Amino acid sequence: MSEHGFLAAMLALVGFEVAVLGLVLGYFTYRISRILERVEGVGAATFLEVRKVLSQPR
Repeated sequence: MSEHGFLAAMLALVGFEVAVLGLVLGYFTYRISRILERVEGVGAATFLEVRKVLSQPR
């Protein structure tokens, strides 16, 4: 019977590890997506500024 208890405890531990890993990976994915959105915004703003400067008469 102690073997079953040990196996149940190990299964619970593995489940806990999978849950924690999923949360960590989800957080990293969220952070990376936020960083990419900011980079995209900076790129768009830079493009608009360059286009404005280049369209001015010399």
